[in-house]
Amino acid sequence: MLNKIINIVKQAGEIYKNAGNDLGIEDKGSSVNLVTKYDKMIQDFLFTELKKIVPDCTFIGEEGEDNKALTDGYCFIVDPIDGTTNFIKDFQHSAICVGLAKDKELIIGVVLDPDLDNIFYAEKGKGAYLNGKRIKASDCSIENSLVLFGTCPYEHELAHKTFELTEKVFQKCLEVRRCGSAALDICYVAAGKADLYYEMILRPWDWAGASVILKEAGAKAYTFEKEELDINKISSLVCGNEKALNGFYEILQSE
Repeated sequence: MLNKIINIVKQAGEIYKNAGNDLGIEDKGSSVNLVTKYDKMIQDFLFTELKKIVPDCTFIGEEGEDNKALTDGYCFIVDPIDGTTNFIKDFQHSAICVGLAKDKELIIGVVLDPDLDNIFYAEKGKGAYLNGKRIKASDCSIENSLVLFGTCPYEHELAHKTFELTEKVFQKCLEVRRCGSAALDICYVAAGKADLYYEMILRPWDWAGASVILKEAGAKAYTFEKEELDINKISSLVCGNEKALNGFYEILQSE
């Protein structure tokens, strides 16, 4: 099943790559929460093709007003373009994300970076991979960590808290980066390209697929309160290896 999902995600990547100049940009209630016709095209394509693999599955997708709650049986969680603003600006750092849950447990994750042709994937209990090569999270302490973070762009009221926290993290770590795709940030932690990632608010489709890859690479993800993530809830997220996470929580508790 994993290989079939990978092939479908790669096909969806061709839709992304062949996007024309007219992106059909609309806002979803605010000037910073944007969607393009390609978000919708890719999501529709994924829903159609994934249904062929698992005919009795259900879906949770970012776009549209369909069901957003995890169900029993097989359920795909899809973000057609994570990093839509990057896509609109041709910043070339976005992701097509698919997670698969069975009886409310995530078992497969596939995340494609179509700009770099990098595909991250994992199946529960079978390890995590990038372009066919096994990946593993780092074991760096916070002092030696490259830290990625998100700015909660749809919740500007969290800007002050986010940047205040990030200044404190910056004083403790090696460096910080803001890239604009939560899914890729999580996959970068999984691959040891970065050591920690956090954001004060994320939607489940932002992290569902990537979290399987992260865990299979030996890292962990929690809320800021150090609770397990719930795919039916919007919540904070921090992920990394145990040393980096301990350093992050020390900073968080000192606020």
